Amino acid sequence: FKVDRVKGETFEEELVHSERVQEKLTKAIQIKTISHENDNETDWGEFQKFHDFLRESFPLVHENLTVEDVSKASLLFYWKGTDEKLDPIAFPAHQDVVPVARGTEDDWEHPAFEGFNDGEFIWGRGALDMKNHLICLMESVETLLEEGYQPKRSVYLCFGHNEEIVA
Repeated sequence: FKVDRVKGETFEEELVHSERVQEKLTKAIQIKTISHENDNETDWGEFQKFHDFLRESFPLVHENLTVEDVSKASLLFYWKGTDEKLDPIAFPAHQDVVPVARGTEDDWEHPAFEGFNDGEFIWGRGALDMKNHLICLMESVETLLEEGYQPKRSVYLCFGHNEEIVA
């Protein structure tokens, strides 16, 4: 049994601003967007600080997409496509992180909200779940806007504020 090898399509190299992403992820981790089941324990000022950070860090996204505040601190971005016949696509992520369990603060190799970058990894709450994904989505759209790209299909970026506490 022999399989013929299919030559795959070659893609153009894409522009990736890895240093920009690292810097922004580090800053995002430093903002303590901790969600709590009891809303009174949530520091909504940290979510506002995170929203301000996004606005400052991704100016083209905020100039070219519409953004809607949803519920207490969720964000919904809309990028209108050129072909309204196509169904839109949505990219979800969440802004919130879980608190550091009391008594475990010293167990962290680097402080949970430092966003320490050792050159190989960025350490902290949200580095893997899910500020990394949110920052990469925003950076991708920012870069595409810098390049003058306009999607055919409309795009939604859906950034929740309470994923960690919703059962």
